[in-house]
Order: sequence, then structure tokens, then C-alpha cells
Amino acid sequence: MASGGITALGATGEEAHMSKVIHATVRAASVSDISHILAEYSEAIKNLPLAESANLLSRPYNEFKAAVENGLFFVIENATGNFMAGAGAFDLEVPGAKELGMCYVKKDWRGFGLQTLLLNIRVCAATLGQVPDASMIADANRSYAALITGVKPANDRSAANTAALGFRPLAAPPPALFSACAACRTPPSPDSGRKCCCDFFYLPDSKRADAIEKSLRMPDWIVTRNDVQLIVSFKIRHLLDPDFRKALQDIVSELRNRGNPESSVQHE
Repeated sequence: MASGGITALGATGEEAHMSKVIHATVRAASVSDISHILAEYSEAIKNLPLAESANLLSRPYNEFKAAVENGLFFVIENATGNFMAGAGAFDLEVPGAKELGMCYVKKDWRGFGLQTLLLNIRVCAATLGQVPDASMIADANRSYAALITGVKPANDRSAANTAALGFRPLAAPPPALFSACAACRTPPSPDSGRKCCCDFFYLPDSKRADAIEKSLRMPDWIVTRNDVQLIVSFKIRHLLDPDFRKALQDIVSELRNRGNPESSVQHE
């Protein structure tokens, strides 16, 4: 049984010391979830301190809706269906690249690795969305969408999580990444010299393969923190359907066998 950051319990009094086990599920959102998800994000933007809510990067509604319709927005809910976390993968205006964004973990559930879980899941889902043409930051043989994410410089936790997964700085972000800036609530000041409030990162092939492989090995996500054990069960087709799992396993093999797959990606 695999997990992110399990705190192992002994077979003696430590087990009895655990005060609570909480069950949750992660699944692809449906169109019927849209209003509820937006309400959760709106409440966070309204009630969280600006320094914290500024890290919740909004998307234009049409991009969010498209991600839901394409099965690329995921939610984590507790046993009674209450929202715990959400995140999506978004098509860019140019073919061949997807942006992982709009991640929000409610305060009560931070520290259980849910952002990392959602990163792994989105890497799998976005990779299965093959594209016919190479992207502007990929070599001519690449057939999978380049995966990019943006992080505000002050968001240390997200920066650490993306770096731990293997994301690397992207020195020349494609212009399509800036289309969502029109919806930004905290744009950079005109004299900052920044075009966007975020720094951008890409996921190299080797790290993409690692993330997919890890997801395929996980029957559940189990993390213990402060005497609370959270067990997140997967209800995601691309990690449960045998054909999708086989496709992902084949992709891992392909990515592992490529020669110098990162050579054409610009990075710092």
C-alpha cells in the first residue's frame, strides 16, 4: 500500500492512540459540480487573507468549464461529499501544451499532501490527452502535451511541491500562458518588470514517467498527521480502467526509452 508521506504506526499502543480515520475520494468533476466548485473558490477568495487568497489563481470560466467537460478537473471530497480540494489541467491556445493550475486545498486539509496527489493525478490525465503535433517547447518526436505550471514566487509550499515532483524553471514561457492573466486578481505592478505574477515550470519526461509510475502503484493515498489518518480512494477512470492503465504503462516505457528527451526544452 503506497502513500504520500505516511507516518507508520506500530502494532502496539500507537494504533490505539490514533484518534480518527477519515475517508475521502478523488474523482473527475462533472458538469453538475461546476456551481458548487466555483462557490468553494469564491468563498476562499472572499474569506482568506489576501496574501493567501492571492495564491488561488483564477481561470476564465470557459477554460474551467472546458477542463470539467474534458474530465481534466479533479475534486477530493470527504465521505459526506464535502469539498476538500480541487485542481485542473487546462488546454492552452496553442496545441501541444497543458497548464496544471487552479489548485486549492481547504485549510483543514493542508499537510496531508493533497496538492501532491492532485499533481500526480493531473500528470496522468493530461498525458493521456495525446496531441498530433509537437509543441513549441518540445522536440519534433514528442507526441504528448508538454506539462507546465505557474507558481507565485511567494507561494513557498506550492513551489516546494512542484520542485519535489520534478518541475524545472521554464525560461521562455509560450505566450499562450499569459491568456489567463486577464482574470488575475493580483497582477504585478507596472514597475516590477514582470509580465506575469507567476514563475513557470515544466515537467521533464523522466519526471513525468516517475509521477505516472507512482500513481499506477497507489491503490489509495494514505497520510497520517496529528493523530488523524486520511485515506483518499481513487474513483478515476484512467487509474482504474485496465486499458487506460496499460496505456499509461506503455507511455512510461516510451518516456524511459527516449534519448536525451529534455535537450530541446529551454530552462534556467
